Amino acid sequence: MKQRIKVKNKHFRRYLGVIFASLFFIFGPFSGTALADAGFTVAESSGSTSVSESGSTDTFTVVLDEQPSAEGVAFSVASGDTGEVTVSPATLEFTSSNWNTAQTVTVTGVNDDLIDGNQTTTITIAVVDAISDDDFDSLADKTVSVTTTDNDTASFTVAQSGGSTAVSESGSTDTFTVVLGAQPASNVVISVTSGDTGEATVSPATLTFTSGNWNSAQTVTVTGINDDLVDGTQTSTITMSVVDASSDNNFDSLNDQTVSVTTADTDVAGFTKIESGGSTTVAESGTTDTFTVVLDAQPASNVVISVTSGDTGEATVSPATLTFTSGNWDSAQTVTVTGVNDSLIDGSQNTTITMSVVDGSSDDSFDSLNDQTVTVSTADNDTASFTVVQSGGSTSVAESGTTDTFTVVLDAQPASNVVISVTSNDTTEATVSPATLTFTSGNWNSAQTVTITGADDDAVDGPQGTSTILSVVDESSDDHFDAASDQTVSVTTTDNDTASFTVVQSGGSTSVAESGTTDTFTVVLGAQPTSDVTLSVTSGDTGEATVSTETLQFTSGNWNSAQTVTVTGVNDNLIDGSQNTTITVSVVDAISNDSFDSLNDQTVTVSTTDNDTAGFTVVQSGGSTSVAESVTTDTFTVVLNAQPNSNVVISVASGDTGEATVSPSTLTFTSGNWNSAQTVTVTGVNDNLVDGTQTSTLTLSVVDGSSDNNFDPVSDQTVSATTTDNDT
Repeated sequence: MKQRIKVKNKHFRRYLGVIFASLFFIFGPFSGTALADAGFTVAESSGSTSVSESGSTDTFTVVLDEQPSAEGVAFSVASGDTGEVTVSPATLEFTSSNWNTAQTVTVTGVNDDLIDGNQTTTITIAVVDAISDDDFDSLADKTVSVTTTDNDTASFTVAQSGGSTAVSESGSTDTFTVVLGAQPASNVVISVTSGDTGEATVSPATLTFTSGNWNSAQTVTVTGINDDLVDGTQTSTITMSVVDASSDNNFDSLNDQTVSVTTADTDVAGFTKIESGGSTTVAESGTTDTFTVVLDAQPASNVVISVTSGDTGEATVSPATLTFTSGNWDSAQTVTVTGVNDSLIDGSQNTTITMSVVDGSSDDSFDSLNDQTVTVSTADNDTASFTVVQSGGSTSVAESGTTDTFTVVLDAQPASNVVISVTSNDTTEATVSPATLTFTSGNWNSAQTVTITGADDDAVDGPQGTSTILSVVDESSDDHFDAASDQTVSVTTTDNDTASFTVVQSGGSTSVAESGTTDTFTVVLGAQPTSDVTLSVTSGDTGEATVSTETLQFTSGNWNSAQTVTVTGVNDNLIDGSQNTTITVSVVDAISNDSFDSLNDQTVTVSTTDNDTAGFTVVQSGGSTSVAESVTTDTFTVVLNAQPNSNVVISVASGDTGEATVSPSTLTFTSGNWNSAQTVTVTGVNDNLVDGTQTSTLTLSVVDGSSDNNFDPVSDQTVSATTTDNDT
């Protein structure tokens, strides 16, 4: 069978071609049929090849121009940019049978997110020389230019949470997100601005998108801003704009986008009146009292409030009108009420002072407000009675001994003395001074002061209310006043006793040892409870230290008697140095006075001194080690003196293996078997020497590199072994 030798070197083939051409010129054509010109044709459908990033396809065909030998022709088909287009198939194979049948290559567009416009990619069709007819090897590659249409458009999307954005002046927030619609080639910066920062602010002020995070939505937080104006719900506009100078040029032309934000108004038209001392009281003698009026919100224009007395024969008011502007709306204005004297014995009279918005002169938002009233009590100065006035409108003292006062004055002139007794219904909380007040016909209208003093106790009982009772002493007083009713003053006594407990360590610290030594600390309450208080005492590590009691119970009787807790060191076998253990003292809420429930735990740090020392013990059976050259054996044991944290390896070596050997040569102790003695067997070794009894030294050493570091400095130990000679 003839074998065809394939020449793959193109330069050599060209050289052969020149030789054959020269021979043809000299000798004429050879016998047989000459080879036709090898070639192939690439035909694009419609004359060009175009796809799009949406994944559309186009095709072209490849066909040979001449029939190849039986070896056939193979072409590789490769895309110059598979990020834009792919080809299928990657190879085309033509045989001597199908050489003139065009084969189709499908080109498919590949999607990306980049705004890069239409891209041109080169598809290269090349003969695969190694597996093709040599006549086709020298064919030049052919290319097809493919245009990929870009489907990415510069844009950005704004999405409001819940479909809308609403905040309130209370400072509530809402959010919306912004995301790009396509990948930029460089950064895109979008500014976020509020059209009215007096109603709503935004954060952040700019959003920066990169080619890496362009499709990750970024959140903008909108926050409502408070004002004092009664302006109803306000709508402001948040504008998102591409910052051209800092952004990919493809995004520069994008239109701004906006989000409408509604800010709910928290300001309600209204006005508030505050009576000094909590009430308004005057007397026919012409005394005055005051109350104040202030608007609850800022008006857009003036608000005028009229002030009228329902009975000017009992009380008058000044001024008659109050004018509030957008500038002074929150400054309280004072109305003075004056008692009017009459000759009528009519007892105390109540007069209604009415405050009304003057609609025609006021901001419309305030027109619908209801009138408000103040009831003024005008004390009749013709009736036997007395008046009590608390300083500040109430009376409060503290257990620390602070004082407060109220005054007492008669409402009418007596014919003879009037004596009023002053008593506290609970002198353990508050005392009074003086105990009696005496009014005469000369001083009846001069107020006398009663001083209330707080009384201290040890109980954690919170603020306590007591009553100070003022009564006319009938037998010592003008008969007209005998019928005067008792009056009481409510007194609040603030508690100065705070729930607490104190832990005191003996000597200022707590230390024990593993040998079982003890130390103590004491616990005592800082104030008297109204019910029992139970404290739990727990050790954080009972393997190092234990406590003598798990609970301490304090009552209202023993609360200030310190109770002792004894801490005892606990022995272990571990070489762990001094260990710190936390003893925690906690209030047991479920069974303790509620005032003590919120107290923080307190801790005592206990130091437990370690009594374990690294070492090992060697015990010879029978107290010595002896063998004979007749290969007898003897033993000794080895055990650790303390538990290691990691393995301890001890090497066992004979100083003269010609007299005695040992087995094993190493002993390994773990944290589990450290206290189990391991046996070393010593065996006599026979020799032929008449050398009498010989003594060998057996050395036991900790192998530092393989052992718990605590055992590294442990000294070597030796065993003397005697070997009896059997040679005569």
